[in-house]
Amino acid sequence: MVKEHKIKSLLNAILNSYSQIFFSENKFFAVLLFFVTFLDFWAGLYGLLSVLTANIIAFILGYDKITIKKGLYGFNALLVGLGTGIMFVPGFELTVVVIFAALLTLFITVALQGILAKYALPYLSIPFLFGIWAIILATKDFSSLGLSERGIYTYNELYALGGKNLVTLYDWFSNMPVLESVKIYFLSLGAIFFQNNILAGIITAIGLLYYSRIAFSLSVIGFWSAYLFYNLIGADFSALAYTFIGFNYILTSIAVGGYFVIPSERSYLWTVILLPVTVIVTASLGYIFAVWQISIYSLPFNIIVLLFIYVLKLRTEKNEKLTDVFIRQKTPEKSLYLYHTGKEELKNKNYFPINLPFIGSWAVMQAHNGKYTHKDRWKHAWDFIIKDENDKQYKDKGDYCKDYFCYEKPVIAPAAGVIAEITDGIPDNKIGDVNILQNWGNSVVIKHGEYLYSQVSHLKEGSIKVRKGDFVRKGDIIGRVGNSGHSPYPHLHFQMQITPYVGSETLDYPLYNFVIKKNNKTELFTFGKPEENDLVEPAKIDDILSNAFHFIPGKKLQIIKNGKETQQWEVEKDIWNQTFIIDNENNTKIYFYENDSGLFLTNYYGDKESEMFLFFTALYNVRKSFYKNTVTEGIIRPDLFFNKPVMIFQDFFAPFYIFLKSEYKLKYTEKDDDFMPDFIKAESQVSKIIFGKIKETLKFKITIYKSGKTEIKYFDKNSTAQTIAILPLKKHINLAKL
Repeated sequence: MVKEHKIKSLLNAILNSYSQIFFSENKFFAVLLFFVTFLDFWAGLYGLLSVLTANIIAFILGYDKITIKKGLYGFNALLVGLGTGIMFVPGFELTVVVIFAALLTLFITVALQGILAKYALPYLSIPFLFGIWAIILATKDFSSLGLSERGIYTYNELYALGGKNLVTLYDWFSNMPVLESVKIYFLSLGAIFFQNNILAGIITAIGLLYYSRIAFSLSVIGFWSAYLFYNLIGADFSALAYTFIGFNYILTSIAVGGYFVIPSERSYLWTVILLPVTVIVTASLGYIFAVWQISIYSLPFNIIVLLFIYVLKLRTEKNEKLTDVFIRQKTPEKSLYLYHTGKEELKNKNYFPINLPFIGSWAVMQAHNGKYTHKDRWKHAWDFIIKDENDKQYKDKGDYCKDYFCYEKPVIAPAAGVIAEITDGIPDNKIGDVNILQNWGNSVVIKHGEYLYSQVSHLKEGSIKVRKGDFVRKGDIIGRVGNSGHSPYPHLHFQMQITPYVGSETLDYPLYNFVIKKNNKTELFTFGKPEENDLVEPAKIDDILSNAFHFIPGKKLQIIKNGKETQQWEVEKDIWNQTFIIDNENNTKIYFYENDSGLFLTNYYGDKESEMFLFFTALYNVRKSFYKNTVTEGIIRPDLFFNKPVMIFQDFFAPFYIFLKSEYKLKYTEKDDDFMPDFIKAESQVSKIIFGKIKETLKFKITIYKSGKTEIKYFDKNSTAQTIAILPLKKHINLAKL
């Protein structure tokens, strides 16, 4: 069994080494590319030998098996083997050279992976360049190796391989009545695998179209952008038909427009912009490398892509229309759909959770860009007060500080951190008066992380009970509301900032897990920015929901369908610390992340007829706070609900417009008792929408019990009532998986 697993892993590594050249792990695409390499038999054979050598040595040396199986240690060696097999006469001597060249390329790959990982940059095909250049330069002294003459007598070689029929087929492809630029496009695709014929390019294009419509469209757009620029500047574009450099434009466009960046109209625009730059780099490098009589191969592609990725990472402000891939999927389409469906959740995942700095319900007297203060560099702040049912913030006439409902109320740490700065000893103002000289009044600044601080101000003199350097936990009392500084009446000023000083410039940063009550409605926010006159309070965590939707690695779940036990699921985490629920028997998996706010299911892999998919669909976005009739919304990847032909059509337009949507809603409807509850009920649905019109709605009724059991009721395609229950198994958790 172990031997079979090793063989399967090696086969995956070999196949993925071929498709990984196009950033793919698609097996059908890999098989097509494997066939393409054997259009020149000896090139294909030496390419395969290189892939085998690199992957076997990687397994023997104990490198990460997932990285090996993805083909990431093999594709550069493949290119070296193909290039060497094309250039030199086959023989024992070349075989020995290819094996050691593959070893060298693997070592360069591993070394560059370690070096560039510090900057979160890929090594692309740089190892191939070092490997192939080393061979070309070294073989000038290798007298046993002869340069290959294959390709000079093409018809003789083809006739020897396949007779007259193969020669006729080759002639037909070579003389196809198509534009010269189209031929050069196919030749450039074939040149990626050192195949100088149109058939190789056509097969590669078919595989690319099958693998990804976005990648295919980018290859076309990128190539013709370069073609038009060549014509504009008067350069000879036909030279690309017999050199191995035209593919630079294709690979650059795919990498920049759809693999390392979320595909969008902006990424396509940058593809068009960067291709002329790639042409300039290609032309200039060609003259420099001619001195050593070696080709530049994929060097322009590597330079432009690495520069672009690095430049994007140095931005101080992120742009949602041009963003790097957060969690890379198997195709650009899946990365795009995942980004759109989980955009808010994924974005919020990067925020350190900062809660409201008080207990109970408060009103926002002044928000960002306030009427009175909160201007310019200090515009991202809030002022909070407490109001009664008559919308008043004080009793009697409000002549004294003690008349105000918020006065002397406790101020708590909004998150864990270290006290960075304190100002105290400033007396409260009389009502209506302000202290301009000591603007912020008594204040506390807490450091929550590098370049992330919170500040509370206008506290009561002598009420601050912490000292500089103290560590505080979320919810610890740090002082009480006063009326010090520029404060005409008691209120609490709260802001986020990147420096530790009282009165620092403010930082535009959302607050975490709170409730806004407005017009007799309650709205839950995982992250958000309260506005003026909003009535806000920290969200209360419900014990039933928190217990049922707390999934830690090692936890096991028993699934019961219509009263019969069917399967077991287990919670695990991968090497990137991503948590997931897996059904090993049926090979289905749900990725998720969980926090105090809720359970967020981010991605699904496997059979869409399974119980796990129903769980994913019914409980896609669950909050851990119960407020009756509150609605949680989300968008699920459309390819999970629409059939393949419709999705293929959508894929072509997805970077510009997504007309297929799967909208999710969940509403809490009932809690059996407010003080000693046994269960909570909810309803959820997923609406399949085409061009804004609902075509179908899947509905679920959900009951969450105190015991941790979750029950989902729904109607299947035959309108038959079905029930799925998910029960936590009361077993010891495997600590090794934590």
